[in-house]
Amino acid sequence: LVAVPFPAQGHLNQLMHLSLLAAARGLSVHYAAPAAHLRQARSRLHGWDPQALGSVQFHDLGVSAFESPAPDPAAPCPFPNHLMSMWQTFTTAARAPLAALLERLSATHRRVVVVHDRLNSFAAVEAARLSNGEAFALQCVAISYNIGWLDAEHPLLRDNDLQFHPIDACMSKEFLEYVFQTEKEMEEQGGVPTAGMVMNTCRALEGDFMDAIAAHPVFKDQKLFAVGPLNPLLDASARTPATTRHDCMEWLDKQPPSSVLYVSFGTTSSLLGEQIAELAAALKGSKQRFIWVLREADRADIFKEPGESLHDKLLSEFTKE
Repeated sequence: LVAVPFPAQGHLNQLMHLSLLAAARGLSVHYAAPAAHLRQARSRLHGWDPQALGSVQFHDLGVSAFESPAPDPAAPCPFPNHLMSMWQTFTTAARAPLAALLERLSATHRRVVVVHDRLNSFAAVEAARLSNGEAFALQCVAISYNIGWLDAEHPLLRDNDLQFHPIDACMSKEFLEYVFQTEKEMEEQGGVPTAGMVMNTCRALEGDFMDAIAAHPVFKDQKLFAVGPLNPLLDASARTPATTRHDCMEWLDKQPPSSVLYVSFGTTSSLLGEQIAELAAALKGSKQRFIWVLREADRADIFKEPGESLHDKLLSEFTKE
């Protein structure tokens, strides 16, 4: 199994967990990404013994030259457009190294299965070149969103009180142009050959939506696998060997059940100072226990010197109060 993630945290993480699950079941698993993102995926791993990483073989796709600008909280669109240059470079530069890796693995394995992020359609094309290869696309978002993409008025959305937000309401114009251009190039080369889709969900969560996807003409004759949720959870007594828990986790264990509010905007969002101040005032005034993750959006290379944080001064003032 060869995992080819899209280089953004929520995508790297899902394929990392899937890779470890597959390796734990005895499969030969390979995880291919740019060096900086291999390091990112491993360093942010949670829910596993770090020694489990030894069960996966990691491959640097050699995408070394890309810009890593700081996020701009004042940008007209909150989408992380500061990562666009890196994503464009990745799509262009990763294909040849991946093809070489698949050729080597094809010569020594009876079957090569590529599980790639849906945004990495080039991986499916390279897998199709192998006589013993096939590709499956990993759908990182909820399958209910897939239903909305196919039919924004689908009865299942209404029956479950869900409203489909179109992609242009969630993503920037630049990113959509990048996605559509990539898809166009793949279609011009004969389309994206795929054996099926791997879904980060389960029947208990989205069974009706899974059935609707399976019945849709777009997925006719495709194999569909539900393997989620891909976020391992540990009970309160669990401890990862040779690691120290963050202080906030120790504090959290001492609080009454269901009494703590968790506030986080993920790894791709940057907030304006005014927005942060409003959140701080609301949390302070709520008199509610909370854990607030205040961070800037990831850079293309999270290990490059970040410089002075825009949040340090505000956070210092807030904690004093």
